[in-house]
Amino acid sequence: MKPRDYSAALDGQGSVEEAERLRSQFDEAMTAHRQELFAYLHRRTRDQDLASDLTQETLSRMMVYRDTSRIESYELLMYRIAHNLVLEHQRARHRHRASDHVSLSVVGPLQAEDAAVEDIADAQLSLELLKRALIDLPPKRRMAFMLSRFEGLTYPQVASRMGISVKMVEKHISSALLAFRAAVGDPDD
Repeated sequence: MKPRDYSAALDGQGSVEEAERLRSQFDEAMTAHRQELFAYLHRRTRDQDLASDLTQETLSRMMVYRDTSRIESYELLMYRIAHNLVLEHQRARHRHRASDHVSLSVVGPLQAEDAAVEDIADAQLSLELLKRALIDLPPKRRMAFMLSRFEGLTYPQVASRMGISVKMVEKHISSALLAFRAAVGDPDD
């Protein structure tokens, strides 16, 4: 669309007819693009009612430019306004959700259900048995397990660090896990 120069008509230098013609062109452009604008807003919001409201608001805001003479493209301006309205709506919705959150300091300390004394005692006993089982492992097996599980090294990295094959690392880890299962009384898992 080529640039329009309405300044002569609207600055009092042109005729009233020219100003009316320019307004008529503006109105025709808005009418011609209304359905297209609605479709664009519906795709962006996925809500027909919201798209309808934003279409109306876009056209309402466009009215400010009805008598402006230096608009190169009503269509581009209309889509810029619509895009900004979608962003405004998203920000407002985000702010609204943020205000729904309640600070933990207001709620008070969160408390988990108290574990049964028996469960706590069983867990402590299991930890003690696992510590002993780890200490009782042969040195290379213990080293392979600790490098893998505590330091997070991969099997090839453990093998490289220990100077053994990856297959041997797998055997050490597997044997260590079997020893731990046996220590806590679960040899079949």
